[in-house]
Amino acid sequence: MINENITFENLPLAVSQILIKIKNIELMVNLIPQSQQASDPEPYIYGINGLAKFLQVSMPTAQKIKNSGKIPFSQAERTIIFNKADVLKALLSKKKGV
Repeated sequence: MINENITFENLPLAVSQILIKIKNIELMVNLIPQSQQASDPEPYIYGINGLAKFLQVSMPTAQKIKNSGKIPFSQAERTIIFNKADVLKALLSKKKGV
């Protein structure tokens, strides 16, 4: 079906095949954070600099994200500690509008 020209007659079959492939991709994407979390030797991020590197943003942007309350963090005296899994979950849930 992939190399065939799509006509009106075979459109329903082509759409159903695309939907199946999309569901398979969604399943694979949903499994990635869990596998990365299990194999991550350091589950924590320390400081704004560490958060900026983890999110691949500038330090001022990381500070704004932290100050916005979008992500959970702990603070031990002057050290700010972020849980990587919690940061990703919070940012993904905000992105989805949950």
